[in-house]
Amino acid sequence: MAHPQVVVSPSAAKRVQHFDCWVFRDELAGPAPSLSNGEIVELIDQHGTFLAYAFYSPRSHIAARVVSTDRRAALDRTLITERLSQAIHRRDGIIGTNAKRLVFSEADGLPGLIVDRYANYLVLQSRTAGIERIKPMIVDTLQRLLRPKGILERSDKEFREEEGLAPLTQLLHGSVPEEIPIEEDGLRFIVDPYHGQKTGFYLDQRDTRRVVRALVQPKERVADVFANTGAFGIGAASRGASVVCVEQQEPYVAMVKRHAQLNQVSDGVECVTGDAFYWLEATAKGTQRFDWVLLDPPSLAKTKADASKGRHALHHLIVNALGVLTPRGTLVLSLCTYHLLGLAEEILRIAAADRGVRLRMRAVTMQAADHPWILQMPMTRYLMSWIAQRDESPAA
Repeated sequence: MAHPQVVVSPSAAKRVQHFDCWVFRDELAGPAPSLSNGEIVELIDQHGTFLAYAFYSPRSHIAARVVSTDRRAALDRTLITERLSQAIHRRDGIIGTNAKRLVFSEADGLPGLIVDRYANYLVLQSRTAGIERIKPMIVDTLQRLLRPKGILERSDKEFREEEGLAPLTQLLHGSVPEEIPIEEDGLRFIVDPYHGQKTGFYLDQRDTRRVVRALVQPKERVADVFANTGAFGIGAASRGASVVCVEQQEPYVAMVKRHAQLNQVSDGVECVTGDAFYWLEATAKGTQRFDWVLLDPPSLAKTKADASKGRHALHHLIVNALGVLTPRGTLVLSLCTYHLLGLAEEILRIAAADRGVRLRMRAVTMQAADHPWILQMPMTRYLMSWIAQRDESPAA
């Protein structure tokens, strides 16, 4: 089948040839073509040379998202089956849990598609108009490959608005319960697939949770700030630590308590309902101190223009977090703000200087392995964690 051709600038052509998969609107050469939302196009350079098949968007600032750079591999059922099969197979080595991300958008060659597995159920997100057009084919293929009991779509507004798509939550196959029990490294959690953050659980923090859980010692005091449903704190409590979970939203506080009961650590978990910024600031002015402070704030800068404001907020958080640590305490800073990732260590250094403390790095982690980072696509790396211990020894 012949597809419309879209000419891109020399700089965009070079990036596509080097495995980048985004072409921005100002990188289109000549007038923007009149095409339907999500249509498959051929990207060509100014000499007419084929570069890639891509999803085209007449609305988004990302005008084209590359699907295939192989002229022989246009987007059809065969390619979809191949991409989904490969993505699922890549996750075979992730053990110790029955919850994992099976498809991670551009990193798995299906830009805009997210598929998470919770036990025998799938939760799907369609974030681009291109995926929306082939969604029935994707659902059919997932049924054949995985035989899930149900597939739920959680395509939230945040990801779809710029693509001209309405937010959508709907059942796509079978049935999906309001709550799905899952396991991770011997711990038990409840996923709310219809209303929970992301698709119901922070799967991307699995590797960091494992590192922190291994480092926490019995009887240490842990502050799990921005606790959400308490997965970090429950892991620490399972090690015999005394944990305070700080969370502003009542439904999540209730879920923290359920998770504590489910894992038989209720005696070691205290819940504080309140704003984490204010709690940290007030605690830093008091006498209560912790061996661990776990900071996992929501995104502090949605756009590049918000980076300055986000930087200030992050600095404020870190200064107060360092202030509530014991002399040998450890800060775990998790950052999902793409526009601040490159600045995070500088902000840590400045905050530590403001507190007059030296920090010794114990570990640096990234998003879990089922959220792969492709080197040529920087946007696929969106989450990092720094595990830094206060070092009271004199500088060398």
